[in-house]
Amino acid sequence: MPTRSRLTLGLALLAACGARGASAQETATWYIPTYSRDILVWDEASERTVDRIQMRYQIPNQMTLNESRDRLYVLEATGENIEIVDLRTRRAADSFTLSGGNVTVRIDGLAVHPSDERALLVVKRYTKERDRYTVEGPFILEYDLRSKQVTDTLEWPDGRERDRGGNYRYSPTGETLYFFADDVIALDAETYEEVDRWEISQPFEPGLGRPNFSMNPGTYDEPGVATGLFRMTDPVQNRSMLGIASVRLEEREADFYTLGTSEPLRGFALAPGGEKAYSLYSEVGRYELWEFDLVGRRLVDRHPFAGRPRMGLHASADGEKVYVYVAGNTIDVYDASSFELMRTVEFDEDMTLGNVVIIPGAAAP
Repeated sequence: MPTRSRLTLGLALLAACGARGASAQETATWYIPTYSRDILVWDEASERTVDRIQMRYQIPNQMTLNESRDRLYVLEATGENIEIVDLRTRRAADSFTLSGGNVTVRIDGLAVHPSDERALLVVKRYTKERDRYTVEGPFILEYDLRSKQVTDTLEWPDGRERDRGGNYRYSPTGETLYFFADDVIALDAETYEEVDRWEISQPFEPGLGRPNFSMNPGTYDEPGVATGLFRMTDPVQNRSMLGIASVRLEEREADFYTLGTSEPLRGFALAPGGEKAYSLYSEVGRYELWEFDLVGRRLVDRHPFAGRPRMGLHASADGEKVYVYVAGNTIDVYDASSFELMRTVEFDEDMTLGNVVIIPGAAAP
């Protein structure tokens, strides 16, 4: 029988809450980075490419959607250039780089303020000398997107530099900046002073190990909620446990329950309505699609299928299909009730290993 825990974090008391996501819609629009200059615009309902966004730089890779959902900030494969795509026109509207002369600056993390006036960048600087390269960083920079200038250099909130960025996120209001490390540190978005700390490095309840769960909302999460898999150690039997957590970051609330011993699952896709979710079991030569009942808090199905070495997973906007994609140039479409392969959609170019951005709503023809 699954173990369920409710947490009281700081001053916030968690009321009983179930996962309830955005309701089903007719379609969703996918923005797919490829190994060309194009980002493909793909409509779920028609299963066809309805547009192509041509980028200035080769191989668009990591993409960040702004709070208003009308811009994409696209980091290309070298990490030197960011292009800004206007989703209303589906055209690259602007770009910026910090590299120049004999100095190369590679961007590894990006967090965009909801105002779209500034961003936080995690970077490293490589200076080409006559006989060597000098490497400096990583640094955390505040960047003014209007004047295209660095306006501040921040201290690491927990005092520890990290080789990889991507550990920041602004609150929807833009008043708070969250830094994810051993703990979640809340900073004032103007002064960058610490205003709160969520000590997830410590067990939430006696006898529990430290949990490790996602803080990033999915396509069909409610606003301000992040639902995903989590893992923690059972200290009594010294085994890793797997479960599902629903996190409300600004309220500092988390509701989680364990499903059993940890398994090699990758990816988590919440279905519209928030009552079901899917994940992928992945071992060499053994791949399975898993379905979770989030209302009954249980695993209800695991179906063997022909997987891939690298896989992305998503539920369709109408809740009737499950998509498996990456790597390669295809999307496999599975029936959400039977997990039978319905068809394979093929593109002219391969997808990159960067993220695919999916926005519920009708795609223009």
